[in-house]
Amino acid sequence: MTDLAMIPIGKPVVMTDLNKIEDRLRRRLLALGFYEGCPIVVRRRASFQGPLTIEQRDHHQMIAIRKSDAKNIGVFLP
Repeated sequence: MTDLAMIPIGKPVVMTDLNKIEDRLRRRLLALGFYEGCPIVVRRRASFQGPLTIEQRDHHQMIAIRKSDAKNIGVFLP
């Protein structure tokens, strides 16, 4: 298992751990369809330690999250 911030663009992964992020962000991700076990892909990376754009592959929902938050989201490389 690794964290979301380390995943290269375009590599499909599965979210496995949302317990390390703050509760408000975890609730927001769950409301948008990002849950433990869902397949995601990193689509873009902003320069200078900026946010990542991730896509939930089942519903094609895309959001941007801070890199510091992405470091606390565990993912599994299938």
